[in-house]
Amino acid sequence: MKKISTADDIRDISLTIYNGGFGAVKEIRKINLTGNETELIFADVAQQIETDSLLVDGVNIIEFNYDYDLVDRDKLLGKYIDREVYLMDRKTGVKKSCRLLSVEGSGCCVLEDVKTKEIYIDTEAEIILPSLPSGLIVKPALVWKIAPSEADSVKVSYLSQGFSWDANYVVELLDKTLKIAGWAEIKNQSGASFENAKVKLIAGDVNRISKIDRKIRYRSYVQEEAPAPQAMEKTFFDYHMYTLLHPTTLKNNQTKQINILNGSGIPYKRYYKLDTYAEKAKVVIEFTNSKECGLGIPMPKGKIKLYKADEADGSLEFIGVNSIEHTPKDENIKLSIGNAFDITFTSGEVDRKRISGFEHFKYEYVIKNHKDEPAEVHFEHYIRGVWEMLSSTHEFTKKASDLVEFVVNVEADCEIKVIFEYKIDIRTEIIIKG
Repeated sequence: MKKISTADDIRDISLTIYNGGFGAVKEIRKINLTGNETELIFADVAQQIETDSLLVDGVNIIEFNYDYDLVDRDKLLGKYIDREVYLMDRKTGVKKSCRLLSVEGSGCCVLEDVKTKEIYIDTEAEIILPSLPSGLIVKPALVWKIAPSEADSVKVSYLSQGFSWDANYVVELLDKTLKIAGWAEIKNQSGASFENAKVKLIAGDVNRISKIDRKIRYRSYVQEEAPAPQAMEKTFFDYHMYTLLHPTTLKNNQTKQINILNGSGIPYKRYYKLDTYAEKAKVVIEFTNSKECGLGIPMPKGKIKLYKADEADGSLEFIGVNSIEHTPKDENIKLSIGNAFDITFTSGEVDRKRISGFEHFKYEYVIKNHKDEPAEVHFEHYIRGVWEMLSSTHEFTKKASDLVEFVVNVEADCEIKVIFEYKIDIRTEIIIKG
């Protein structure tokens, strides 16, 4: 005896969606097995189900198949080979009883008239089937051969590809502070719809063996008066989990945006970073993701788009985009959003000489600020070898054994020169073993 379970039998459903393009589906369905059933068709599952991830509680499964037969012309006709069908003349409406002999891949049929034994090939008449053949599953389904038993419900969970979520953020820069809104964009391309599902989002890099690479494009916005986020964040294992506060419906091939983060009054600073390889000064926005600064929430990886209001008409204008990796709270976030138009510079070695086993280098950076306001400019300089700074017009920070950083302030419509000299030990130590 066969039993069919569909989405109409679902009593509880939840989804956990991961950054890596997959999700976990967990369902409880009412099945009412009487003990006479030997086969259970568990329909309306995701088309991209990973069958090796299936967990079932409540039914003793002996074996199972995953079937998904699309109801198309050739497949239906193939079920009726050597069986009786009808040919109906589209003009007169007269039907003839025929036996279907074969079906070609192009849709051409060969039929035999039951009465006259005449053969019809590629007829233009309409073919009518007596009924939908048994065994044809029109929805994705797990077909379970089960041991006879009584059961009211079944719990099923499985992994499926075709789910994805990414965070995206929108920042509005004010004079000294910024506002930020974070959105979770959820995409369902699993091949199934999920009504009123409880949804959790996992932020983190969960190890998977997969060749799928999905690139997500999305839109988002900053609200004038942002409501409370619609998800609750917490630490889960070595990841972070965002649980949606209310059940939601994820239809197949649907994209949904859920607000997960809001912050305002967050102090930031803008400065410029010189890139000697690109010969352009990068515009950098930096702020701290801390509670004291108005945020302090773990931020999943994603793109950050920045806007600033035009004072002339108050409209928000796009000023740049960057991305972040998974960022815990209390970390600084640095966003390089574009090249500065009015900050120019030149740099290079201006002198080199050797003195008593040391090679001396002298460098000069000329930075020009054509803006009508002061500019803070950062640049880094690499020094290879064992070195010592001999002189410098400006203070510097040793960031690593081979890296120094200068931070200088350039007044409006002015230029400065940063000149420094260092020496590198090029002596060769010879050890003679006696």
